Amino acid sequence: MGPRLRHTPAVASPRPKRARPEPAPEPLPDLAPATGRHREILEAAMELVGERGYGGASLRELARRVGIQQPSLYHYFASKEEMVEQIIVTFYAAMMSGGASVIPDRLDQLPRLVAAYVKQLYQTRTHPQFVRFMFTISRLNPRFGRLMRRIFVDDVEAQAVLGLARFIARGELTETEAIDLVRLMTHSMGLRLMEERVLSDERPLGPDVDRYLDFCAAACEHWIAELRRRKGLPPVPTGSPEAT
Repeated sequence: MGPRLRHTPAVASPRPKRARPEPAPEPLPDLAPATGRHREILEAAMELVGERGYGGASLRELARRVGIQQPSLYHYFASKEEMVEQIIVTFYAAMMSGGASVIPDRLDQLPRLVAAYVKQLYQTRTHPQFVRFMFTISRLNPRFGRLMRRIFVDDVEAQAVLGLARFIARGELTETEAIDLVRLMTHSMGLRLMEERVLSDERPLGPDVDRYLDFCAAACEHWIAELRRRKGLPPVPTGSPEAT
């Protein structure tokens, strides 16, 4: 007789473990921009973080700079993290406050108005400090990054569509094209000014900056004209306002 074959019972394969759901992110704060003395303290904090980094910017030093006792700071914010969030909200609102002044009667007028406004922003004292501050803190805490995405992506896109609503209604561009145009203008122009006013040593803006801003505006004007052509819209004669 041949060897007996043993019966090996089937072994049930283990059930795959269910992945635990990711915890919901902590809700972002609903903060209003600070004003008055509160804003002055946030501006001093923003400057301090820009100089020493987030870890080196102590609340004790901040209190000394603004001339109050450290416990008095907690009247304005409950923690250092909340202080950062208040700075982001407050100085973003300041950056956007002049946005209505750059909405023209004709879409082709927009690029040069944006160029003038972006240059004006970077010639202030606080806006370059704000940009430097954002680079310093953006990756230190997931809350900071999510707040910055909410305002610098979500809100900027919403404001682009709202601000260019009349041109969207006329069929001159879609909502997506409006967002792309705003990004193209602000990113290309802002990066050059960021090089001068945030990343490099202090010096007056030279004619090379104006030449570059003019180049960016002309490129955007060309894109707008080409967009009209693709949509079958007549070109807008220079200097003649369109009907609103």
